[in-house]
Amino acid sequence: MKKELMVFLLLLPLALAAQDNLYQYDTLDIGLEVQSGFELVATGSGARAEEVTVNVLLVPMESYRQEILDIDHEGQAGNNNILFVWNNPAMGPHQFKYDAKIKTNNQRVEVRQKIPFPLAPQDIAGFEGYLQPTATIDSNHPQIIAKATELVEGEDDLFKAVFTLANWVDDNVDYDLTTLTAGTSQKASWVLENREGVCDEMTSLFVAMARSVGIPARFVSGISYTTSDLFSEPWQPHGWAEVYFPEVGWVDFDITFGEYGYIDVTHIKLRDGFDPAEPATKVQWLGNDIDLSLSDLQNTVSIAETGSLLPPEISIEMELLSDNLGFGSYTVVKGILKNNKDYYVAKTIQISIPEEVTLAGKKSRKILLAPKEVREISWIVQVPADLRSDTIYTIPVVLATETNTTVQDSFTIQKEGPQYGLGDLDHIVEEEKAYSRKIVFSCEYPKEMQRGEKATFICTIKNTGDTLLQGLEFCLNQICDVVDLPIQGQHTNSIRITAEKGGWRKIFVEAKNAVAEKKITLEYAVKDEPQIEMEIAMPQEISLGKEFGAVITLRKSSFSLPQRVVLELEGLGMQQQWQLEQLREEETLHLQLDGNRLGFSSVIKANLRWGEPGGKAFHQERELLVQGKASSLGGKIKLFWNDFVELFY
Repeated sequence: MKKELMVFLLLLPLALAAQDNLYQYDTLDIGLEVQSGFELVATGSGARAEEVTVNVLLVPMESYRQEILDIDHEGQAGNNNILFVWNNPAMGPHQFKYDAKIKTNNQRVEVRQKIPFPLAPQDIAGFEGYLQPTATIDSNHPQIIAKATELVEGEDDLFKAVFTLANWVDDNVDYDLTTLTAGTSQKASWVLENREGVCDEMTSLFVAMARSVGIPARFVSGISYTTSDLFSEPWQPHGWAEVYFPEVGWVDFDITFGEYGYIDVTHIKLRDGFDPAEPATKVQWLGNDIDLSLSDLQNTVSIAETGSLLPPEISIEMELLSDNLGFGSYTVVKGILKNNKDYYVAKTIQISIPEEVTLAGKKSRKILLAPKEVREISWIVQVPADLRSDTIYTIPVVLATETNTTVQDSFTIQKEGPQYGLGDLDHIVEEEKAYSRKIVFSCEYPKEMQRGEKATFICTIKNTGDTLLQGLEFCLNQICDVVDLPIQGQHTNSIRITAEKGGWRKIFVEAKNAVAEKKITLEYAVKDEPQIEMEIAMPQEISLGKEFGAVITLRKSSFSLPQRVVLELEGLGMQQQWQLEQLREEETLHLQLDGNRLGFSSVIKANLRWGEPGGKAFHQERELLVQGKASSLGGKIKLFWNDFVELFY
């Protein structure tokens, strides 16, 4: 029987190739054309227009991450606005526009240290206006206050509090481009109740929740790039938030994009304000018997030049609970994230794994890393149970951030692989303490044992960090030592194991104290003698001359695989043989036998032989008695004759 190798294909797309992903560049040179128009309509015989003014309030803003290279228009430039004036305009349509050249960059306002939360009055002096409720951002609504307070209660770090609010909105409000939310911004309290909305609604709720717990926040209107198939054009009007951090400045939070503490270079900022319902244009006219119809602003964006690809802010490692699993087993995929920067970094981490594998929880997780912090995140998965038992499957796994930092690995699954239940994973999926990565295990143990064999499993723990580990409990299963482990110090523990039952077995290795907690699993296979159960089914009484069927079933009843399996059948004038390279799954043979060779008591002999890799041979014999019957005298004479002839074979 041939062993096959099958690889599942990833059905989730990997991150976009860098050259096709505008989010991955450090700068963009962008061309922006904004245009609109109005129509003057006569409403009486004395229709006459003396003056029309249109004040465009959405104009690119100069900022630390956005440079205005050039702006061309026929209006009057103001403070982030352009005023267009028509004197004595004729009835009918009129157009206005501006063209801007903008350079965006990947800079962010860096929060380098913990800012205490809640904020004190002196922390927000001069920014109190960004705590006030507005028509859309009703931050004084009781339900908004209650939910925001519940989420940040007990938190003393401002960035963590803001991150918690942003992450809750992202996890609990569905992006839904419906008529209720696409045309008009709904109130934040409506979004909290209905749990749906687009970028404006999600941002409004986030800003309202921040304001309700004393954190100044404002709404930003602009344009951004999207790859979503919900839109016919990639560049769309967009809304996000800015949160005030005392002595640091305004920090970007885009809930829809999952960008916390920064925004990517495709974001073009046009305005910040107190409420998203503030108008994009203001129009006035002077005249008689006329009406004016104003069109919405239309944006056209082009990319003139891209900069360099961004270096990663964080590094990712992947740890798999096991590189070999049995069908139906649970396992853990762990990502270890290290913040390479000296400021807070929030990242979205997504796992890509074949759809045949069941994933507990969401594919995407958001994680906040303090400066230089190392943290981990875990996913529990269950591999399929209903697979071919003669096949080994390779399961690829990819972890990727929204900024295209990736790591990939794989594990195999087969019928005889190790099994992990949910209970086995309890001690694995807990988040490790901050110092845990400084603990290193080094273990020596047999990967295979024979049933009945005894062996010693030896593990050494080493402290590679810069802190004395006091009262460290170091356990192999239930065998524990409590030690003080100095810097670069090490300690060895061991356990004696008797291999009592065939199959995959495991030992849990754990070390923990107040500042560190490290856990691994040691897997080993216990080999037993390969055994086969043979089951033969056929009628006990058969009429002479009639064909009859027999079914022979072979089942592996051991952990070890029977090798070189040979089954021979002899009787009723026949000799047949079947061979298998190895017995991995149940094999069933269907036979059609000739009833003309039947006697009153016929014997069919089944001779089964097999071996194991070490060369030892095994043997099993079975004899089956088949009763022949006949209704006529001639038939009975033939049954007697067949019994007589059988004696000489």
